[in-house]
Amino acid sequence: MPKIIEDLENRILCAARKRLLGGDLSSFSARGIAEDCGIAVGTIYNYYRDKESLMAAVMAQDWQAELKKAGERIAQAPGVEAGVRCLYEAMRSFSRVYEAVWASYPTGEGFGSMFRTRHRQLLSQIEGQLSALFARFGDAPEEGRLILLSELILAASQHPEVGPEDLVSFIRGGVGPCAL
Repeated sequence: MPKIIEDLENRILCAARKRLLGGDLSSFSARGIAEDCGIAVGTIYNYYRDKESLMAAVMAQDWQAELKKAGERIAQAPGVEAGVRCLYEAMRSFSRVYEAVWASYPTGEGFGSMFRTRHRQLLSQIEGQLSALFARFGDAPEEGRLILLSELILAASQHPEVGPEDLVSFIRGGVGPCAL
């Protein structure tokens, strides 16, 4: 009879996160993660179809936690500008954690398709936060403007030289997708 390991999926994700953020992406392997968890390699494949799916699950779990914290801060924001800053800061915080991973990730076959799918998901989640923020303050940007603002926040968060005040100033100045 197979042994039952409590909370195995969470243990796999924790071990994967540790390897993923440990510096060298080459140490991120199903075999290594299985060893860390004391399980057979095949057990990992009961949960994830491949290494990339496991990597995506780790990042998605971290992003969901960051998005939840951002949502709580946005709900307390005294205005739209403060809410946009909160969202930017959440994106920037998440990006900092994974910068080295993304920089060293090979962009081989299928990468473009995977990237586009994840990008759309991320934009949709950012847009949802912005929509709630604007609705809370009775503002409704013109059709299509939220997706542009979502892209702007995402792009700004990827550049350390762009801070939240730069983003808000850009948007407020009317150059951005919607005046705040």
